[in-house]
Amino acid sequence: MMNERSFIDKVAASSAQEPEVVDRVIEEFCLGLRRELDEYKGINGDYIGEQLHWDIGNRAFFHLLGFLDQFSKRYQWEPGIAYEYGARLISKDEWKPFSQEYFGSNTNISDQPPTVDN
Repeated sequence: MMNERSFIDKVAASSAQEPEVVDRVIEEFCLGLRRELDEYKGINGDYIGEQLHWDIGNRAFFHLLGFLDQFSKRYQWEPGIAYEYGARLISKDEWKPFSQEYFGSNTNISDQPPTVDN
């Protein structure tokens, strides 16, 4: 059964922001988190363990860790599964600009949805 209000609408209501603002912030957060995870070098290269809590604050860090813990309990996630979700839920025309945004417009983007490599 579908919720009457979307996730974006719920976050917008609880943060007293417009849904469009919340949607954009979530998009930028996810893009930035992915980039930081890929690019972080630090002491041991452990972005989550060394730096993330400084970047997002204690409350966000606590709840993100809780999400990751629940995620790891519920899903048998392996490299390549993102492809399955992407292929099933997002058309190539929809995801290709996001891949270009991440890797750059000059990058040769394959005809595959996002994976750990793209």
